Amino acid sequence: MKEIDIITNDKVDLSDSLLIVAFPTVGLVSIISARFMVDTLKLEEIGSIDSAYLIPATVIHDGIPLPPVRIYAGRKTCGPNRSCSQLVIILSEFMPPGEIMIPLADSIIAWAQQKKCKYIVTLEGTNADVEKAAANPSIYGLGTTKATRDLLNQFHIEESKEGLLTGISGVLLYKAVQKKIDMLCFLSDVHVSYPDSRSAGRLLEKINFLIPDIKIIPEPWYVEAESIEHTIQTFMQQAKTTAEHMQRKGIDAIPRMHGKSKMKLGVGSNG
Repeated sequence: MKEIDIITNDKVDLSDSLLIVAFPTVGLVSIISARFMVDTLKLEEIGSIDSAYLIPATVIHDGIPLPPVRIYAGRKTCGPNRSCSQLVIILSEFMPPGEIMIPLADSIIAWAQQKKCKYIVTLEGTNADVEKAAANPSIYGLGTTKATRDLLNQFHIEESKEGLLTGISGVLLYKAVQKKIDMLCFLSDVHVSYPDSRSAGRLLEKINFLIPDIKIIPEPWYVEAESIEHTIQTFMQQAKTTAEHMQRKGIDAIPRMHGKSKMKLGVGSNG
C-alpha cells in the first residue's frame, strides 16, 4: 500500500465534475455542509483515502462501518453556470496530522487531474465575534485563477484579500495556483467554540450557484444540522478519548514519519 492511497474503481468516470474537499475546520462548517449534501442528494460512496498516518478508526453510519476518509459522487448538474455533470465529495470527520497535509494535498490534486475533475472547492470557517457569527455571518471567497476570481465577482461574493489559511484548504489553494487549477474556497464567519450550523447554512445558501439542487429551508435545516452536529461531536470525542488512552499506554495513535525517504506519494485504484 502506498503511504497515501486514493482508492476508487477505475471504471468510475468523474470527468467534468465539481470536487468538494471537506475536512474539519473552525465551526465544523465544512463537515456539516458536506454531510448535508451527501445525505440530501443521496450521493453514493465510491471510494476512500487510505494511509497508515490517518487515525486508526472506522466511522459507523446507519450500522455500516466506513473508512475515516470517504469519497462520494453522483450525477448532478452543478458547477459555475451548470458546467459540471456530477458532484464529488471527499469527506472526513477527522483532521489529518500536520506532517501529511502537503502529501495529502498533492495526492488529491493528482487524483483530481487524473479523473478530469473540472473544479475543486473547499469550505472553511473563519473566526468572528459571537454577535456577528450569530446574527448574519459574512461569506468570503478565494479563487486560484482569473476565471474563478471572476466568478466571485459575478455572484457578488467578497474576495478575501489578506490573511492566513492553514490546513488542507490552505495547501490545496497554493498548490492549485502553482498548477493553474481552477479552485474556489469559501469562508464563513463562525462561532469558534461550537459547531456552527447557522454559518454552515448561510454558506450553502451563498454557494447555491454551484449546487442548485441544494435548497436550505430554515426549520428542517436546523433539525438536520443539529443531528449532524451531534454525530460529528460524538465521532471526534470518541477519537480523542481513544488517542488519549493509547498515549497513556505508550502507543502512538497515529504513526509519525521520520525522514524524507519514508514518504511515498501516489494515486491508487482497486480496479
